[in-house]
Order: sequence, then structure tokens, then C-alpha cells
Amino acid sequence: MFVRILGLTVLMAFASTAQAVSYDCQKAKTFTEKAICQDQELSALDDELDSSYQAAEARSKNPKALKKQQMKWLSERDTCQTNNCVKKSYQKRIIDLEP
Repeated sequence: MFVRILGLTVLMAFASTAQAVSYDCQKAKTFTEKAICQDQELSALDDELDSSYQAAEARSKNPKALKKQQMKWLSERDTCQTNNCVKKSYQKRIIDLEP
């Protein structure tokens, strides 16, 4: 019984640290994509941004303009060459998407 509980605890610990990003890390090509896949904080920001964007899209009166803004932001984000730059870019975009 103890072994089962211990095994389940270890499994849950690994599951909670798994990184979920908005794209397939196996196909990550840019510095930014690779950084997000490798850094848990950036991965969490990517998840938060995804939720913020979905909420903004749901309340938007002009979803096409929102998508255009998002594509522009992605282009700007992809110019980052440090994790700190990526982090700041995400933090600013999340604030920009707030109602």
C-alpha cells in the first residue's frame, strides 16, 4: 500500500511540473519557442497569455483586429534573444489584453 501511495505521489509530482505550451515543442524552431519549452516560468506565461487571449477574443467587437495585433506581437516577441526579454514581452501582452 505504501509503495502504491509513494508511486502515485511521484507520478503526480512529475505531472504537475509538465510544461504545456500553445504549440508542439518537438517542432520548436526559434529561440523564443525553444526558451518557452525549456523554461517553466515562460511556459506558465505562455499558458496565461493563451487564456488571456481567448478571453479577449470572446469579448472583442473586432476579432480580426485583435488577431492582427496578436500576430504583430508574436513578431515582436520573436525578436527576443534572452529569456528575460521573452518574459517581459509576455507580461506586457497579458496586461494589454486585460479588459
